[in-house]
Amino acid sequence: MSTDAVEREVQRTAANWAFVRRVETVDKTDAAIKLRLHIDTDCFIQVYTNTRKQIISYAVVFNRARILGRDCDGGLWHRHPPGKPDQHDFSPDGQRAVSLDEFLKETQQILQDKGLL
Repeated sequence: MSTDAVEREVQRTAANWAFVRRVETVDKTDAAIKLRLHIDTDCFIQVYTNTRKQIISYAVVFNRARILGRDCDGGLWHRHPPGKPDQHDFSPDGQRAVSLDEFLKETQQILQDKGLL
């Protein structure tokens, strides 16, 4: 998939979630793209994809710190769980591949639980 296709897909997916206020393309090359899905002034979701290295990274950032993340490097997924975002969860759930839509669903629930939505 090209970075143009990734960009279109992220924009399409984000448009289905009311808590995402806008999508910003932060950086884009032929092989990699970084986007931010803005929730409010202190919170955003960062999406990074490197199409050549098979890297996908989703991170929820609140007050400049990651509070949740899911990463795929070369086809292997892991999770950075809420409350312990610096840890790597390689449990069966942590290793489960997730789409951006699934990550946004997980994000919405966590932000609601924290009273941020």
